[in-house]
Amino acid sequence: MANEHFDDLEIRVFARQEEGYPVEITLGGQQEFPRGYLAKDIADWTSTGDAAKDGQQLFAMLFADSILHNAWVETRGQAPQRRIRLRIDPAAAELHTLPWELLYDSDVLLSANAATPFSRYLPIALPWGGAVEERPIRVLVAISNPGDLTAKYKLAQLDIELERETLEVILKDLDSNTIAMDFLDPPVTLARIEAALREGYHVLHYLGHGAFNQRRKQAALYLEDDAGKTQIVTDDALIGMLARQQVRPRLVFLAACQSAGMSEHGRDTTDAFRGLGPKLVAAGVPAVVAMQDFVALATARQLSMVFYQRITEHGIADLALNEARSTLLTANRPDVAVPVLFMRLKSGQIWGSEADARGQILGSQRPQIFWSGIMGNVQKGLVTPIIGPRVHREWLPTPQEIAGWWAEDHGYPFPDRDSLPRVARYMASSQGEDFPRQELAYILMDELIARLPEELRPTEEFATLTELIEAVGWQTLVADNPNEPHKVLAGLNLPLYLTSNPDSFMTEALAAAGKTLDREICRWNERLDGLPSLFEDDPDYEPAPDSPLVYHLFGSDEELDSLVVTEDHYLDYLVRISAQMERLPNRIWSALTNSSLLFIGYSLDDWEFRVILRGLVATRDRRRKLKHVGVQLEMANASEEETETAQTFLQQYFQEADINIYWGTPEQFIAELREQMESAPAPRAARVESRSRSRSARR
Repeated sequence: MANEHFDDLEIRVFARQEEGYPVEITLGGQQEFPRGYLAKDIADWTSTGDAAKDGQQLFAMLFADSILHNAWVETRGQAPQRRIRLRIDPAAAELHTLPWELLYDSDVLLSANAATPFSRYLPIALPWGGAVEERPIRVLVAISNPGDLTAKYKLAQLDIELERETLEVILKDLDSNTIAMDFLDPPVTLARIEAALREGYHVLHYLGHGAFNQRRKQAALYLEDDAGKTQIVTDDALIGMLARQQVRPRLVFLAACQSAGMSEHGRDTTDAFRGLGPKLVAAGVPAVVAMQDFVALATARQLSMVFYQRITEHGIADLALNEARSTLLTANRPDVAVPVLFMRLKSGQIWGSEADARGQILGSQRPQIFWSGIMGNVQKGLVTPIIGPRVHREWLPTPQEIAGWWAEDHGYPFPDRDSLPRVARYMASSQGEDFPRQELAYILMDELIARLPEELRPTEEFATLTELIEAVGWQTLVADNPNEPHKVLAGLNLPLYLTSNPDSFMTEALAAAGKTLDREICRWNERLDGLPSLFEDDPDYEPAPDSPLVYHLFGSDEELDSLVVTEDHYLDYLVRISAQMERLPNRIWSALTNSSLLFIGYSLDDWEFRVILRGLVATRDRRRKLKHVGVQLEMANASEEETETAQTFLQQYFQEADINIYWGTPEQFIAELREQMESAPAPRAARVESRSRSRSARR
């Protein structure tokens, strides 16, 4: 089911008006149905005590307007499998108090149906970094049990052993390589939670008490101080702490303790969790699971077990929670609809699926040799990354996508409609040589804007993609994504980065890492001969780790004449670089022939990849000096025969080199590369300095 397609169904509720609460239903992000209205007194609805009856009542009230009911019936017919996102606008936040997870369509509980993943959708003005491929999923469990809960606040003390046992049961049936759960030792202070999260936890699982101030609309958690006594921490303090994290948890799970009872103020804990959920999402947490009522021990154990099992399997938060609710429904649990999911994601995908979390390493060396070889050469500064068009597909289209759009728009008559160079050549034949270059510049800017959250889309126009990226802000684009490829590559601390892409992402990532850097293009045609060059201005110029160079092999967006787009461009490029090798500076030739190459973001069929191999790396047999080549390649559903063909193909170009092919996506490769970086031993110089300081301290 996780791999099947879900149509997107958004039910958006606006602030109350005289007619009631306006509601708009949209299917697939494009098909909008006429506006209808919820009754203006719906917030006063009260439970009958019968969950099924309550759910049917809520459904009838939500779709009481015939306009909305007709829209629901039509979307149900068009999209049997639909991701339901209930979007309650901030001005209608009072409607969050209603248990929408009880919605019954006839006898179907929507929030427990695998065909209708359900969440409360809260869009924010921050880009989503994308599903993380790391394993294991690291869960930090914080169980707060201040010693004065009962005496001072008339709240029940927690049974710590019972709470731990309930969660540890989850791990018995799960592979420790896919999920790892650590318990924070007491005292559970905000500062200690913050310190732990800096170690890279993906999930914060909180058990304990909370409070909610209705007048101020403020939630608080009963944490501990250094002495183990109660420290009431407001939602502002908690959110401020999370906002200071470079990478926030992907998921926060707020669970009322099993021994919890109502305080003298009423249902404070669950009201606090339900009030805290939207605020955590607004602070950038992708998904928050909260309890909107107390749950029995058996319910909590089964819910958590199935939820974590399923989310480690496919990584989709709303689907995992629906699947967990389904098992509660099967067990006839009365509190089946207690968990509520607040989410900022349209897809629900928090992690890559377990099956896709790792790529496959092929080649002449074992996997551990592959990574140790790369990291050893990185520490020596002897690696040259070569960055391809698939590393930025979250923000920009791939060449194949652009080719398909252009083929449709310009009536391309041949079958190879996914070949950008050939489709672009067809366009140039009727519109002129520069037309595809101009169109490429426009489509990259348009697509970046379209892929931004609505709240971040600029209204003004920009002359180049580089200007647009600067206006949006690099830190904004990569917020909450520790595995953004350019960010991870910038952390390698290398002197030279080669790219076949026209964008400035690598430049921005290095600048954000505090580097003073330069950006150059290959002057492969006569139109570029008059441009200033670092290598001509300073014959001794040499990039360094603290002042690296980003070199665009096939042009940049800031100089349209430099772009290599059509098939004729690529052929001209090969001819001129071969005949006039000085068009590529000696420093670039040296990197291509004497350093370990690391290809990232290519498919075997990409023109950029083949031209680099044939026109640059293979030139004059200099490839024989290479000692290690790492190639991340992506071929969907490749057969054993195809993988062998790919290996043979690459072996022809990298004779006498140790070649290893990482068969997987750029996202998978970058996630593993980051893990290797974090676990790699310190460089020798740093180890020597550390030992020296240690000896001095002993003396």
